Amino acid sequence: MVAKYGMSTEVGPVTHHYYDQWRGMSSETRLLIEKEVKNLLKRAYNNAKAILTTHEKELDALANALLEHETLTGSQIKDILAKVKSHQQQPQPHVVEARRSSTQQLIPLAAKAQGVDPVGS
Repeated sequence: MVAKYGMSTEVGPVTHHYYDQWRGMSSETRLLIEKEVKNLLKRAYNNAKAILTTHEKELDALANALLEHETLTGSQIKDILAKVKSHQQQPQPHVVEARRSSTQQLIPLAAKAQGVDPVGS
């Protein structure tokens, strides 16, 4: 892309023949091409990483569905993504814990409020 088609602002719109093992160009030009290719690869990597990080919940949901079903149709994928999106829009309850004074064990307040004793109490 950089050498053959000149698709680089740094190298410019010039074709460099790389099939002759770079013998027909200066070392400076080779280094410039290598630098530009490295920059393009870094940007592509960072872009892919940002997309995967941003959509981690969707990725996990799809991966789990694929582990369970092996294949998914387009409508199944849309349904899974819609469920993830609806979960993200709902406010998430905060888990608050209180200490039991006699044994210093942690007890979830939600279980305590429902009259459920935690396991081991």
